[in-house]
Amino acid sequence: MRIGINASFLRKPDTGIGQVTRGFISEIVKNHSDQNEYFFYLEDAIDFKLPKNFHKRIFLPVWKRDDLIRKIWWEKFLLPKYVKRDQCDMLISLYQCPTFLPKNIRHKMLVHDLIPKIFPDYLDNSRKKFYFFLTQKAIQHADEIITVSEWSKKDIHKFLDIPLGKIKTAYPSIGEEFFEKSSSEKDNQIIEKYGIFGRYVFYIGGFDFRKNVPGLLEAFARLLENYEVSDIKLVLGGEAKSQFSKLFTDAKKEAEKLGIADKVSLIGFVKQKDLPALYRNCELFVLPSLYEGFGLMPLEAMASGAPTAISKNSSLPEVGGDAVLYFNPHDTDEMARVMGKVLRNNKLRLRLAEKGVGRAKKFSWKSFVEKFFEK
Repeated sequence: MRIGINASFLRKPDTGIGQVTRGFISEIVKNHSDQNEYFFYLEDAIDFKLPKNFHKRIFLPVWKRDDLIRKIWWEKFLLPKYVKRDQCDMLISLYQCPTFLPKNIRHKMLVHDLIPKIFPDYLDNSRKKFYFFLTQKAIQHADEIITVSEWSKKDIHKFLDIPLGKIKTAYPSIGEEFFEKSSSEKDNQIIEKYGIFGRYVFYIGGFDFRKNVPGLLEAFARLLENYEVSDIKLVLGGEAKSQFSKLFTDAKKEAEKLGIADKVSLIGFVKQKDLPALYRNCELFVLPSLYEGFGLMPLEAMASGAPTAISKNSSLPEVGGDAVLYFNPHDTDEMARVMGKVLRNNKLRLRLAEKGVGRAKKFSWKSFVEKFFEK
């Protein structure tokens, strides 16, 4: 069989889709079938050492600017052309996109979430609306949908009227670096590089409104006020984009309003290779999100041995199981109470850390990839 794989997001390794793409590609290269020919469709070169039955196809449209025009051109027009030229029997798209294929080429599409259906504010201009419209049509046209949680499966069925029998759930995993041990010396070098000193609660992710960073900041202010943990800081990792869109929180301004600016450290973008150290050394990892299609960050935190507290909504209980503590993300008093409970109880922190590592080991790239090749 000749199998094409849209691996475009390998060029964005620090995104969630980029991490899932890398995990999928690494697994398929390691445990591939010699009976198949594989074609990776890319926008940039990759650093994988590939077996002889793997082929790279790197191409870009004439329009080189990295925007939605290029994205549509690449996914809707160029990609199908190359898939047909390589005479593929099947294409695996590792994210939802507007790719349409003729019926003689089987198309399996990984749909991570339908966030614009739940939060229409994300479609804040005509280009985004047009791209999402094309993507919905392509999802409905695909032969099979794979998604990353039972929650997302229900959403796809509900919003796109796709039969449940056409949708499979495949839970992704994370990089091996999150399970590895490290020396205190190396970890301290990384932590100090980001200007972190002393005990800290850690958050990593976006600052768009779905992530509920204002709720976390308010809960942290109440934690400091009511739970006698004045030695703790809140470390927020991620790129600040409030100057570009109203969808993003200005965390610095919010912290100043709450009078906790001296207790909040904004460390900006964190390199993927540095993340395990930041998880390993935090007192608690918190994810206050209002919605997640899966939620890689809690899985990374658990694998790294970080005590973890997350929102009890959407797909997150599927990830955390009984290895984390939950809170209502709309209730900042409850969020503060859960954080205080963990920070003031060493035995609880150790128990959560141990259970988290065990829980994270249940997610594997092998089982994830196998779902794509089931008949």
